[in-house]
Amino acid sequence: MPPSSLRPTRSYLRRSTVLAALLFLASCGEAARPTAALAYAGSGTISDTVLPELSRGFVASGGVPVDARFYVGSSAGMRMVLEGKADLAGLARAPKSTEKARNPYYVIFAYDALAVLVHPDNPVRGLTRAQVKAVFTGEVKNWREVGGHDGPVERVTVDLTGGSGTVDFFRESVMEGAGFGPGRVVAHPADVLRYVAGHRDAVTFLSLSQGTEGVRRLAVDGVEATPATVRTADYPLSRPLVLATRGVPEGALQSFLDYVMSPPGQALVARTFVPVRGER
Repeated sequence: MPPSSLRPTRSYLRRSTVLAALLFLASCGEAARPTAALAYAGSGTISDTVLPELSRGFVASGGVPVDARFYVGSSAGMRMVLEGKADLAGLARAPKSTEKARNPYYVIFAYDALAVLVHPDNPVRGLTRAQVKAVFTGEVKNWREVGGHDGPVERVTVDLTGGSGTVDFFRESVMEGAGFGPGRVVAHPADVLRYVAGHRDAVTFLSLSQGTEGVRRLAVDGVEATPATVRTADYPLSRPLVLATRGVPEGALQSFLDYVMSPPGQALVARTFVPVRGER
């Protein structure tokens, strides 16, 4: 038996027992605590459509949720990721050269296109890209000027100053540096669609993912927007959809991107967009 001076006291034993119990409970709590969700920032074209389904599919396969908490547009979403304020950015356009200069990691996971939409009673069936530009700059003021009915052209758009990837892409591919003419600004794409469906003289541009309920889309440069023409970019307003991270992804981020590009992930993408892998 050790000398009395080396024997543990009752108070010491009690403290040791309590400490061991606390450590055990802490470890149980740590094991039970769910892994944090991945924070998405960026394009509403992506977050409002395919992202929730991809998140649910990823969770079902053993991954973590992807939380679309920052509906800020492509440009701001990319900036947040590059600044470490979000995990994953969604871009409804290709990355800009200034963004590429900061060495993000990104993948094209789908193809989309912008549709020029009019009311079903509008007799115009198609426009050249130059005519689309003239319509949205305000140069074309009456539908008669492009083979339509006698009525004033009413331009309807989402906010043109919010960093939207859809607006950025339209500016680059159609407007070519020209400014937009006066028009009606509507907060959300779904509301834009409803407005055009209810006004014969209205025209807008939106992602194909918004659908065509109550409206009609125009051919551009004689080409209809179909999965085949969007995939090959024969349709002039085709664009890539991109997911980007600050650097080479690891852990849950890498697993999520792998899932998006896998056959199950691409099958979910195909419900809304033209997938990179496989046919729609």
